[in-house]
Amino acid sequence: MEWLPDGGAPFFGPTRTVTPYTGSEAAVLEAQAALPTGSELQAEVIIRSCGPINGVCHNEKEYPDLHTPANFASTIGAPCNIQSGTPEGVFDRCERTGDRFTFDDNREVEIGWVEYIPPEGDAMVVVGPDMPGLHMHFSDPVATSYDGRYTSGRFVRTFVRAGNTVEDLTYFRYEQRYRIFDDGHHVVAEVPGYLANAIQSFMASGIEQGDLNRNGVYGARPNVMGVRTGPISMIRAGDPETSYLVGRLRGHMGGTPVPGSRMPLANEPFSVPEMLALFCFIEGLDPAVRTVNLFDPIDYNGCSYAQNPALLDGLAVEGSGTGFASRIRPLIEANCSGCHDDLDPEEDLTLQGSGLYDRLMMPSAQDPMGRPLIDPGNLANSYLWLKLIGDPSIDGLRMPINPIAGSGALDMDKLDDIRTWIENGAPND
Repeated sequence: MEWLPDGGAPFFGPTRTVTPYTGSEAAVLEAQAALPTGSELQAEVIIRSCGPINGVCHNEKEYPDLHTPANFASTIGAPCNIQSGTPEGVFDRCERTGDRFTFDDNREVEIGWVEYIPPEGDAMVVVGPDMPGLHMHFSDPVATSYDGRYTSGRFVRTFVRAGNTVEDLTYFRYEQRYRIFDDGHHVVAEVPGYLANAIQSFMASGIEQGDLNRNGVYGARPNVMGVRTGPISMIRAGDPETSYLVGRLRGHMGGTPVPGSRMPLANEPFSVPEMLALFCFIEGLDPAVRTVNLFDPIDYNGCSYAQNPALLDGLAVEGSGTGFASRIRPLIEANCSGCHDDLDPEEDLTLQGSGLYDRLMMPSAQDPMGRPLIDPGNLANSYLWLKLIGDPSIDGLRMPINPIAGSGALDMDKLDDIRTWIENGAPND
């Protein structure tokens, strides 16, 4: 990216011209009129939904920073976030190639994940897969002949130097007794007390781990068909379908669920025209061009999502109609899963993911009368509906709660769709 000599706003090069869309799709025409360029998309939609107040969400304190045009542009080609806080929060396709480990026997194995388990007081150490020590899990096995041996192990990383020179360097060496489990896929290095600080410093140094979510899938490796599906980028130029930002907005990528609460977490979700603008903006990016001009017009006329109306189905967080799959599920997940997620749900109520419909039909644990969250055909007996409209007979705050603004009541069109769905028997279509 180029910057003005005075340190002002970024300069993105000359603008281009595109042929305007002249079809009849209302969503496309609305997007083209309201969001003609990437600059408007960032200022009117990204800031509102993804980068709001005082460093909350994707502002200065959280990756990716989306609160300025330059920062939004810098997400193009940038790696997706793998620092979720929990292994389960990492998407397989975000994982990167892991560093390697070797016993100096000319056999290097990729590191899947590493964990340090400290000893519990003065308890006697029992040798086993759960013993204290530095635990390393590998994609391929090491030689089991090293079990119980006092030897040296090296951690190796490949660096690309200036001029595209590739160099393998050992960045940590550890000499101690090693235990081998799981036919060589799991190695535990013993950690005496006097080496605990050194190991903790090593753990904090930033080890590249190829299976960060610990599910046995190495996301940066080719699949069984020989196709490499990762690591993906926050925004992949020319391909919204494999852009992590889009995956978080949708909640899935190619039918595979993307871990974490569906975005935006606490702000207004994208409408169909807004999601269309994002898709067409990304699709129009040239992967071969290193600089990005946010002031270039979005090519709605040449955008596949605008040219084929069938592709508009399911684009937006809001969806369309009042079916459970197409409208109600996306609406509930977009507005409720920020607090009621599947990792640490408020009131032990998960309002996202598999089994959502069945959970909605169950009695509410918070209702003294034991009413179900949704009673098909009966609004007055649907506890969730009463919470959404702020019925005075229900204790507690009206839902959903916006942790930033304090008030997050749903718009009337969303409430109307939920009401219609319940009145029609809450079908699971």
